[in-house]
Amino acid sequence: MPLVVVEKTLHYEASLARLWPLMADSNLLNDLAGQPPYTAVEELQPDGTVLRRVRGQFGVPMAAEWTEDLGEWVEQRYVRQNRTFTKGAFNHVNMTSVMRPTPKGFDVHLRFEMDTRGMIGWLGARLGLMRRGVLKTIATLEQIVQTELALPAKQGDEDDRQAGAFDPPPLAPAVQARLDAALATIEEQHGNGALTKHLGEYLSQTPEAWLQRVRPLVLARQWQADASDVVAMFLAAHNQGLLRLRWEVLCPRCRNASDVPDNLADLPQSVHCSTCNVDFEQDFSANVELTFQPEAWLRPLPEGAFCMMGAPSVPHIKVQRHVGPGEKLEIDPPLEPGAYRLRTTQSGPQTDVDWNGEKGFPTVLAQDGEIIAGPPAPEGKILLENRTQRNLTFVIEELAWRQDALTGDRAIVLPAFRQYCPEQILRPGDDVAIANVVLLFTDLKGSTSLYEALGDGAAYNLVRDHFDYLTALVEGHGGVLVKTIGDAVMAAFAEPDQGVKAAIAAQMGIAKFNRNREDGGVILKLGLHQGPCIAVTTDLRLDYFGSTVNIAARLQGESRGHDVVLSDALMAAPGVREIFANGPVAAPVQETATLRGVEKPVRLWRIQMAPVANPEN
Repeated sequence: MPLVVVEKTLHYEASLARLWPLMADSNLLNDLAGQPPYTAVEELQPDGTVLRRVRGQFGVPMAAEWTEDLGEWVEQRYVRQNRTFTKGAFNHVNMTSVMRPTPKGFDVHLRFEMDTRGMIGWLGARLGLMRRGVLKTIATLEQIVQTELALPAKQGDEDDRQAGAFDPPPLAPAVQARLDAALATIEEQHGNGALTKHLGEYLSQTPEAWLQRVRPLVLARQWQADASDVVAMFLAAHNQGLLRLRWEVLCPRCRNASDVPDNLADLPQSVHCSTCNVDFEQDFSANVELTFQPEAWLRPLPEGAFCMMGAPSVPHIKVQRHVGPGEKLEIDPPLEPGAYRLRTTQSGPQTDVDWNGEKGFPTVLAQDGEIIAGPPAPEGKILLENRTQRNLTFVIEELAWRQDALTGDRAIVLPAFRQYCPEQILRPGDDVAIANVVLLFTDLKGSTSLYEALGDGAAYNLVRDHFDYLTALVEGHGGVLVKTIGDAVMAAFAEPDQGVKAAIAAQMGIAKFNRNREDGGVILKLGLHQGPCIAVTTDLRLDYFGSTVNIAARLQGESRGHDVVLSDALMAAPGVREIFANGPVAAPVQETATLRGVEKPVRLWRIQMAPVANPEN
């Protein structure tokens, strides 16, 4: 049967770093080229590799069955995909893209090889249908690139995909009207018209391939917007029925989602990843990520994907290459210094390295039972060496993926999450582990005498007003009020500096709160601590329990009023000491105290603040 080969070299005088995410995005390319989506069943092979078995349509529109591996790529250098058919017009189809930097840009050499079968394959090859299909795909790729290049590059952020408008069919009038109404409500809630406009354009103009998994922190970076504002807007859009909220339970090896419930109540404890053939536990702080999709009435997404391999779908994986038994391979991705994980797609060991870039990247050695970070490779090169007797797919992945991940522990401490997602609660009796949370406890000094002096009614009104004061202040610093306990408040923050700044602002502002009150006002006591705990649902709300909670409450007990007490762990957290360098208060003073329920004396830090007569905040 005829073998059809189509090759073409393209040249662009543009940044390869900017265009790589688009040129390697086979999912987007197939979407825009009109290829149908498909689903696959992953099958573990005896040698530890994984094949995806697919039934769908391919090439000339006809039923086909094929297998494909997990694909290969080297960031900004190489992409390869191979499909082997058991039914349809082909025996195999192989696509390779090789990119080479030039003085003013780069060349990309595309090669499509199609081994046809059967009468339809023969006719398709003879009539030029296969070639025309490939040329259409190449033309679509060129359109993607030109659409991107028509937009201004963002200085210092060239690796972000900016292209969003590829002329999809317009929304139906009724759908557009419903979208506009929801966006108007969101804008009224948040008062950010520019950001709301970004969201509307993204939801209506973005290709379906990019809407399967929308990550708000990535969009915040691309839109150059405040991350908290973008996340709050997404949660409001979920509340308005625009976006479907999804809890992705990510495999700790490949970072693909192995389970995606819509509600915390359905979050599994144990998950199996068929790609890596590993079982793993759900870790709310490490491998649970909150993502979004448009609701079906707005943009109905097809089941499956337009291509199930591709570097942009796993941007933390910089290298994925097959290496045969006893073979060595030299590659040259432009890796930046940082932390990386060395492993294979086959289940087995892994090694983490922190590469400073001063010498060549460590040679990646695979031998029975271990992955070794070997001697430095020549500058600008990476060596992959397979010393085993089986085929291996080497992986080099960047470990900084978390910066773009809205992990579960970060999501549930956001005020917007509590406001817009009241349905998101854990099953009774379930809990999730939180790796780190900052907890603030407050109480009133002399509350007993306060009730005696004012009477229950007046004292209650004063306490209620102070709750409103603290709630607004906590939420204004990116935290969430967890609960009130008598006259006390418990609040949570994702970041240490947010919690400390909130506590300082509370004490600095309390004089203004008290000013001109006939009841005399209040004296606040505050204590903060950070550490691991568990989150549970009590009284239909998320709450925190554990020793970190107990210590934070005990530290508040050490407060004398007009001060803030910090734990030693919180004082040592990134960004906290910088608050006092040129801050509004004096640096904390170190003390030692014995806390109830804690066996040994603990070191704490006291920020002493005298009452302020006319505070500015």
